Amino acid sequence: MTKRKLTLLAAVSAVGFSLGGAAISDAIAQNADPVVPELEWDTGLKKFQFDADKFIGQRFSAVCPPRSIRDEVEPIFGTDVYPSKNPICVAALHAGKITTDGGPVTVQLNPGAESYTGSSRNGIDSGNLPGTPRSMVFVDATDATAADEARAPYIERLKWDFRFTDSGYARKDLVGQRFTFDCPVAPGDLRLRRVVGTDSYAHNSIVCQAAVHAGKITMEEGGIVEVQLDPGIKRLVGSIRNGIETADGSGNPRSISFVDTAAAPSTAVQN
Repeated sequence: MTKRKLTLLAAVSAVGFSLGGAAISDAIAQNADPVVPELEWDTGLKKFQFDADKFIGQRFSAVCPPRSIRDEVEPIFGTDVYPSKNPICVAALHAGKITTDGGPVTVQLNPGAESYTGSSRNGIDSGNLPGTPRSMVFVDATDATAADEARAPYIERLKWDFRFTDSGYARKDLVGQRFTFDCPVAPGDLRLRRVVGTDSYAHNSIVCQAAVHAGKITMEEGGIVEVQLDPGIKRLVGSIRNGIETADGSGNPRSISFVDTAAAPSTAVQN
């Protein structure tokens, strides 16, 4: 599988006083230049082990390449809502989210529909199909509200000792993806645990505690957080923010950061 680097236009928040200039540069690069997969025209979610019940409500971002005359179009089913086994790029072309020039797409995994009705769109014919266990829709700014409503019941509500590695989403092939969680109000007897980093955090960090440090939620109110799995950086530097003190630590192959919740990452292909 080939990969392209995509520039995600995510804001990098102000860093604490203990974060040095080199670490600031690392943090900016971390948020601005993640890597997401480039698909083939017959690639489905199954290739990334994303077509599973535990991913319902989550989103998968990738890039579809330009379609060539050698690319055979796999059969698809449905209209706007597609079975989760459909090839992603063919369904995206049918849905009007890309052209034959390809481009970035974001898929949301939903519970299966009772049935799928086919149609002819954008040079692609889709067929009818009975219900399947899971379905997928394409998400952008124009349909974010409906997509958010559909996935709201499936967003996992975390405990305050939940580490990102507990999610099963910390795999190398999911670097560049964003995962949404619900942090509840912190319990009164909360015991703070060790978190490493500032803006970029160790990938085994306590999710809700790191989100408070990053300024995305408060312990008094909790809220929805969106975690991006990033490539690792050389070193992670701690700081004191929002009543949370984090530690310094050595880098590892993966880290996490928090991004503002949105329909999909804003992407620009970087050659």
